[in-house]
Amino acid sequence: MHIWIQKNGLRVVIVFLALAVVLGIGYWFWWGATRLPVISRAPDFTLQNVDGQPVKFSDLGGKVRLVEFFYANCPDICPTTTANMVKIQDQLKQKNLFGKDVVFVSITFDPERDSPAVLKNYAKNLKIDPSGWKLLRGTEEATKKVANDFGVFVEKEPDGSVTHTTQFFLVDRNNNVRGKYQMGDQMPTNKVLDNILQLVRE
Repeated sequence: MHIWIQKNGLRVVIVFLALAVVLGIGYWFWWGATRLPVISRAPDFTLQNVDGQPVKFSDLGGKVRLVEFFYANCPDICPTTTANMVKIQDQLKQKNLFGKDVVFVSITFDPERDSPAVLKNYAKNLKIDPSGWKLLRGTEEATKKVANDFGVFVEKEPDGSVTHTTQFFLVDRNNNVRGKYQMGDQMPTNKVLDNILQLVRE
């Protein structure tokens, strides 16, 4: 045995090194293929929470963030999206990640009607947990700018309804946008959860 090791030791080492290289390259390709791409940098902004306190988006860095634009009087897409987000919230709470590693940010672009009291009632009715979910508002101009900076089109109609792009966003710990998703009935809830967990592990 000792003689065999002397004769074949170098060959064994080379085989093991080659195998390690092949496995390493395979893992690198797998990781690269499954890793969420960086779509863009998330804009920074400061808005107010339901208690009137300023919240700077970049101060939430270090946490994965799901960003939604909505208005409380929305008849269909917004409450459906928020309800689906609540399902994700509850699953993240079971994993002890909600508020600790993951924060949800919902920004109203109808601040005239969405007063702090209205937003608190909206949160209560939809079972939003404020420990990890920021409901933000500002001036109509400020919130529209934030939406536009995310690539969301917003237009207030004469009847008070709001026409808007039906997308929401996943932002990583380093303020990169890593996911864009359809709102409403077409929201890929399971995919969003999987992507959040993927970013948490990065």
